[in-house]
Amino acid sequence: MLDFGLYRDCFSSADMRSIWSEHATMSAWLTVEQVLAGQQAKLGLIPAGAAEAINVVSVCDLDQAELQREMMLVGRPIVGLVNQLQAKVGAHGKHVHHRSTTQDIMDTAVALQMKLGLEHIQDMLGRIDTALARLIQAHPETRMMGRTNGQHAVPIRLATKLMLWQAELHRRSDALTEAARRGLNVQVGGPVGDLRGYEDGVGLQVKQGVADALGLFTTEPHWQNARDGVADVVAALGLLCATLCKIAHNVNLLSSSDIGEVYEVHEQGKGASSSMAHKRNQRASEFGEAVARLGRQRAEQIGELTQHEHERSGGVWIAEWVVVPEVFLLTSGAVSWTETMFNTLTVNSDAMENKLPGAA
Repeated sequence: MLDFGLYRDCFSSADMRSIWSEHATMSAWLTVEQVLAGQQAKLGLIPAGAAEAINVVSVCDLDQAELQREMMLVGRPIVGLVNQLQAKVGAHGKHVHHRSTTQDIMDTAVALQMKLGLEHIQDMLGRIDTALARLIQAHPETRMMGRTNGQHAVPIRLATKLMLWQAELHRRSDALTEAARRGLNVQVGGPVGDLRGYEDGVGLQVKQGVADALGLFTTEPHWQNARDGVADVVAALGLLCATLCKIAHNVNLLSSSDIGEVYEVHEQGKGASSSMAHKRNQRASEFGEAVARLGRQRAEQIGELTQHEHERSGGVWIAEWVVVPEVFLLTSGAVSWTETMFNTLTVNSDAMENKLPGAA
């Protein structure tokens, strides 16, 4: 469903799909191979000409059918990538993927994609913050009925309700920033993560150089079998989705016929029913809640995927290939619907006033 032309814009943003597309994923693998070769050439580990030859290869130069064939044979995509890179660079082939391993390339690439994904989400959260600030400024003293346990409580300011949501989203944004610092790390370590084959601290220089070039962090000694950093990022996205789900659900409740205190700006055909022409269903809050629920639920799977055995464990690592991108995709969809919801939200202050104690 995430790939359906009919549905995809309901579940994810176009920008996030671009970040996690097959082409972008392969490009990330290739970028890591190229940056790694460049740093190794700077330190005299491979010839400069080899790094230059590797650097000019693009994803468009690769045989996609052959990559798929080797993936199904080997069970990993990087062997096929390396084979094609070696063929492309001719005599420099022996310097491709020097002292590296498949997980180095794929983990660093996913960290790079997560970095781009988090930047996109933070941009959208900034726009939601602006929309909320606009609503708060427009309704500084508008009063509404507070509700506890589904019952009328005492009057509150609408601005207070909105400010509460805004503050919670600020905390979720801060949590994403903190998780990024722990989870966006390069993976340069070789077969078992210990920089085997490098001598005299050169491996640490390569690792730091790759990190600096890609705008990522480093962690020691490695994170091949320590997935808490990825889990931090995914869990932070899951908690953001939980907040978005709660907000969207409450907006939808306030939009119901029985309350009618807010509603989405209407246009012909928006939220239409196929059988009840009078209806104006609130779609942004509805989809925001649904997609956020999916994102939160998907994110909960990441804890199980931290349970690696020994130095590497494919049975859990492979599952990350599905879970991590889908959490990013679903989060982008939830954030996008929330942005639409607040940008199209109209406040019915008369309906709010009429529910206050003493109203005629």
